[in-house]
Amino acid sequence: PADVLMPNWDLGKPAAFDLTVASPLNQSILNEACVTAGSSARVSEQRKHASNDVKCSELGWSCIPLAVETYGCWGAEARLHLSCLASRLAAKLNCSKSHATSTLYGRLNLVLVRANARALLSRVYGISSDIPA
Repeated sequence: PADVLMPNWDLGKPAAFDLTVASPLNQSILNEACVTAGSSARVSEQRKHASNDVKCSELGWSCIPLAVETYGCWGAEARLHLSCLASRLAAKLNCSKSHATSTLYGRLNLVLVRANARALLSRVYGISSDIPA
């Protein structure tokens, strides 16, 4: 259940970061997504908890879904934990939290844009999805 396992996340407890990208254009969420930004990410976070909480609990881990929508809107839990990560990064690099946050989101969003481009190229032109990042 972990894409990234953080061995000492909250008070020394390990955390399983489970990344997911959700499309607000999915028919099951489209009506709500048209009205409320982040709806698709919120639903994805709920699904990740439903499928991973028990397994993570058995392993002594916290389950932390990091959901982002294809257009870049991050889920509430992702924002909370990325903020915490930015605080730790700022302390380690001796920079401001705002700089660390900006850098973190900038890099994550660049990865998202590249992944979207690969998906489009694969679908439209039949180009292999294993295009280098």
